[in-house]
Amino acid sequence: MTRSDFHAHFHSTLEAAGIPLEEVRALWARWTEWAGESRLGYALRDPHDTVPEVVRHLEVLRRLAALEPWAHIAGVVDFAGLQLGIDRRALIPRPETEELLGFLLAKHPENAPLRALDWCTGSGCLALGMKHARPAWDVAGWDASADALALARSNGHRTGLDIAWSEMSLTDAPSGSSHSWDIMVSNPPYIHPDESEGLDASVRDYEPAMALFSPMEDVLFFYRRIAVWADYQLRSGGVLWLECHANHAAATSQLFADASRWSHVQIHRDFCAKERFVTAQKL
Repeated sequence: MTRSDFHAHFHSTLEAAGIPLEEVRALWARWTEWAGESRLGYALRDPHDTVPEVVRHLEVLRRLAALEPWAHIAGVVDFAGLQLGIDRRALIPRPETEELLGFLLAKHPENAPLRALDWCTGSGCLALGMKHARPAWDVAGWDASADALALARSNGHRTGLDIAWSEMSLTDAPSGSSHSWDIMVSNPPYIHPDESEGLDASVRDYEPAMALFSPMEDVLFFYRRIAVWADYQLRSGGVLWLECHANHAAATSQLFADASRWSHVQIHRDFCAKERFVTAQKL
């Protein structure tokens, strides 16, 4: 297949799959970079040249047409200056989550020796991002999914960062050391199952439901459990950082505003001006 033929086939295949033209163009840019070129470099080559490894590239195109996320095809994602492995075992880290990390790091001083816990760590992105930016911190990442933790551990090895990983569930009663953490951060499951059909197929069909969806009966279930654990685990003056559904940020913040052991409960907007983060300080 010539370079000209492959370019035309790439675009027509993805457009036929229902992918908007602008996204097709973005995927073309990602593919050319992944293939060791660039959009400009590809365009400047002789269009009659044969595409090397065409079978491999057609397989990538097949996966894109099936709406598989590019991050899964590439197998890596950039997050906060780190390149992390990613696959179906955990959520793909989003820009909003990187933004939450930025807010957290801006709040806490560079050289303070703090203890920080990432609940529902998934790929480990928040735990690793904290440790990368604050090497003096003692950081842990906990998750109920053994598969996600295996991925997080792999990312720990990949980055050379020392994180204490543990398989723990928010549904369990609090245990272990109490009032021993300075920071707790979490991006728990917050999408109600009724919203499933409205999600992009690239999310619904390829990312773990366990990390996406709340129980049917209570969309704030995991935030209620975080409140229980945070009350037990955070020291006085410790800060809780949460990512949440934009439609439920007010209700999430109210969980802590109504409780007597929390102060400075705040909602923060993300870069799209959506109410995305909630913070609270333990009294």
